[in-house]
Order: sequence, then C-alpha cells, then structure tokens
Amino acid sequence: MKILNFFNFILENYKKIEVPFQFCQEFDYVLREIDSPISSEIRKMRLQPSDISLLNIGDDPDTVSFTTSQKLSQHFKTDDQRQLNLFIQPLSRNTEIYHKNRTNIKVGRLVRKLFGSKFSDTEIEKFVNQYKSSLDSKVLNFEIWEGNKIISGYQSKNYTYDGSSSNPLLNSCMNDELHLIDFYQYVPVKLLVLLNNENHIFGRALIWQTDKGLFMDRVYTAFDQDYYKFIDYASKNGLIYKKENKSGSQVEYVKDGKSSWFTMKIRLKFNIEEYSKEEFTGKVRDIPYMDTFIYGQKDILSNYEPLDNKYYVLTDTDGEPLEVIPQYDINGQRIETDELDSYEWSNAQNGWVYKISGYYVASEKDFFSLDYLKDPKNGFTFSEKDGWIKI
Repeated sequence: MKILNFFNFILENYKKIEVPFQFCQEFDYVLREIDSPISSEIRKMRLQPSDISLLNIGDDPDTVSFTTSQKLSQHFKTDDQRQLNLFIQPLSRNTEIYHKNRTNIKVGRLVRKLFGSKFSDTEIEKFVNQYKSSLDSKVLNFEIWEGNKIISGYQSKNYTYDGSSSNPLLNSCMNDELHLIDFYQYVPVKLLVLLNNENHIFGRALIWQTDKGLFMDRVYTAFDQDYYKFIDYASKNGLIYKKENKSGSQVEYVKDGKSSWFTMKIRLKFNIEEYSKEEFTGKVRDIPYMDTFIYGQKDILSNYEPLDNKYYVLTDTDGEPLEVIPQYDINGQRIETDELDSYEWSNAQNGWVYKISGYYVASEKDFFSLDYLKDPKNGFTFSEKDGWIKI
C-alpha cells in the first residue's frame, strides 16, 4: 500500500508540459517533397501543443530527431506555458538548439506516436520509403580539393540551389571571382567541400597550413544544419576552427576543445606584393577577400597586424590589397591610420607631432612640439605679440 501511495504521489506531482510542435526548414523541405497525407498532416501540426518539438532530419536516412518538452523546459529554465510558447514558436531555423538534447526515432515509429492508428501499415510503409528516398538524394560526403580544383569550389554553377536563396554559400562575395580565387593555387591551403551524390556543393571551407596546425576557416553552407557537419569534421580530424562562424581576425578559435584567441601565420613561397606582378603568375592577378588572415607582409599571411614596416590589408572584395606604411610620432609611438589627421609632420624633428601638443612656426615653415620649442638649446623664444620665433 505504501508503494502504491508513493507512485500516486509522484504522478500527482508530475506536471505535464506541452510545447509548440515545431520543425526546422530542412525537415519541412523533405515533407513538402513527399506526396503523402502523412506529410501533410505532420505539417498541419506545426505550433500545436505537443510533448515533442524541434523535429529535424535524423542521424540515419530512416530517422527523425526531436527534443522532448521536458528537455526544452529544462533548457529554457521554465515550465511556464506562455514563456515556452514565446521561446519555441520562432525556432524554424536550424540553429544550435536543434543539436542539443536530441532523441532519434524511426520514421514509422514517429508516425504512430503522432497519429496512433489513423494511418494503415501500408500508408506508413509507403511514407517511410518516400522519406528515405528523399534523403538518399541528399546524402552528403566530404572531399578535399587542392590546386586548380579549388577554383571549382567557388563556381556557383556547381552549388545546390535547394533551400533559401539568402544562404551564406550562395551569397559569398567570392563566388565566381575566379581571377581572385586563382591565388589559392599558390599558397598552402586546401578546400573542404561538402557534396551530394550528384556532385552539387552544399558547403565549403578553406583549410590552411599554419604555424599552429591545420586551421579550418569560415564555413559557407547552403543549409544551416550542415555547418555542424563541418564542425564535427574539424573536431574529429584535429583541426583548429572558429568559435563563431564569421569573418574577422579577432574571432576566438577552438583548439583541442578549448577556445581562445591566439596568433597564427602562414608562410608563402613568395612576397605578397610580388603576386600581382606578371612575372610571378604570367598574368595580372589580385588577392581574394580574406576571412581570417587579413594581413600580408613579405612572405607571411597573418591574423595579427604587423608592428613595423610596410604591410597589406587583404579585405577588399575587388582584390586590391590596401598598402599600409606604419607611421610613428616623435616619441616612437605607433599612430593608427584613422588618427593620422590629428598629427602634423615636423621636418626638424623628423616625425609626426600631435597637433594639440605642437605649434607651427611661420618663419621656419615647420611644425614643432612644444617640448622642442621650450628647450633652450633649440633656440626658440615666445612672445605674446609674435608667438614662437627663432632667435
């Protein structure tokens, strides 16, 4: 009797949680391709109360993955129905939450879980075969391309045109800029490409040989969910990769499971300013927009700004490197390019003088720091009438 009372207590205190039945765009695309009353009924369930949500394509071609309402309640740290609705209803894009706390289930079992005996065994079997057939055409595999073949990875005619037209792959600024992509033939880089069985490209990422090891650069995919395939590949193959999938040299990196920012450089077989010269390539060439290694100096590409001597910034989408010659004030302090207008050049002091801390002497046709003018050995004097003059 005590045991029965205990279980009754548990059941009475177990709060049933329901969340909006939601699924990602990629799963929706599969459902739309299938001519079946089952796929129609699943789509009609969208945002209806359910004990499962965030459906996505499973790990195998005959499975679907989902998250239970209990796990979602724990994730969002609330069991309030209104709050859960607000959190989950907008989640139609395949973001990180679609890859946490997942359960895989066979397609047929999912149909029976959702609809009970509404559909016959024959209808369910047909739907399962249609689902598997649809995914078979989307089975993706990685290849590594190098040399001249890298150029093919940037030709948009080779991409998949399934899904949204606003995806990162189709909108990459370097698509079809083959006169720029040619650069990759001459540097220590390969291209990781995600392909379906029809050789359509679903994603790509450069893999650089750096002084810290192999580094996978920013990932460009047609579908958000495929980004995680690249991360899984990088993790399993010991590649460094970006913690956030965006351009920029200051984004943290993940190496050996730990994230931090650190310097990386790539050594070339030529000086960067030589590349555009005809004698190097036989053709006039420019340099592609760089997502991470945005600085070039002599035979080095780096993710950090060189401290001295001339270097180039490689972030022009038209391929023209920006030449930067570091400038220093008279005290040896580096002047940022956007601050140079606050300085005046001093011929006598052979350096830049901060305008607020200096004075133009008309008789000398030169600009001087106040410290220089006040030093008796330099032969200047000041009067209210004439200002600073040479004695």
